[in-house]
Amino acid sequence: MNYKEETIQTYDDSAQELADYFRGIGPRIDDIELALTLAGDHQFNANVVEIGCGDGRDAAEITKRVGRYWGVDPSAGLLAIARNTLPEVDFIQSDALSYNYPENLDVVFAFASLLHVNRTDFAIVCQKVAKALRKGGIFLVSLKEKENYTEVLKEDKYGRRMFYFYTAKLVEELAGDIFANVFESHQKVGDSDWFTLALERK
Repeated sequence: MNYKEETIQTYDDSAQELADYFRGIGPRIDDIELALTLAGDHQFNANVVEIGCGDGRDAAEITKRVGRYWGVDPSAGLLAIARNTLPEVDFIQSDALSYNYPENLDVVFAFASLLHVNRTDFAIVCQKVAKALRKGGIFLVSLKEKENYTEVLKEDKYGRRMFYFYTAKLVEELAGDIFANVFESHQKVGDSDWFTLALERK
C-alpha cells in the first residue's frame, strides 16, 4: 500500500471519529463567502466544486449560497456520512487528479485537502482546475505551511496519513501564469501554521 492509499484508508477507517472532530472546528463560512464574492456577479448562481468535501461540513454551507455544487472526495467512509447528512447533494467518490471537472465553474474550493497531494500532482490539479474555471473564476486553497516544501508521514490515533507542507510562493509557481493571487492570509491553528490563497483564473 502506498502513502496515498494508506491516507485514504485512514480516513475510511476513522471516518466517524474524524467527522466528529471536524464538526467541532465548524464550517469555513468566511472563506466560502470570500471566494463567492471574489467570483463576482455569478456568486448567487455559482457553479462550484469542492475538492476534498469529506463529511460535508462545508457543503452544508456552500449549497445554501450557490446554484450548483459538486463535492469530491476519495474516502468512501467520509462520503457515506456526507450523503446521509445531505442526501440531496451531489457527492462523487474521486480524487483531485482523476475527477472529470465540469466546465465553466465559478469557484473551486480545496479546504485542507490538497495537503495530501505532492507538488508534482498539485501542479496537475492546478492545470485541470484552470481548464474548468471560467475567466475570473476563483480557486480557493488552504494548506499547511512550513518555510520550505516538506513531506511528513503522520501517525496518530486516527491512523497514518501523508501530509505535504507548502509555501504560498510555491503554490503560485505550481499554479502558473494562468492564475493571479488575489487574496492571501496566514493563520496559526493550534500548533500548525496555515495559509489560504484565492487564485483568480486570468
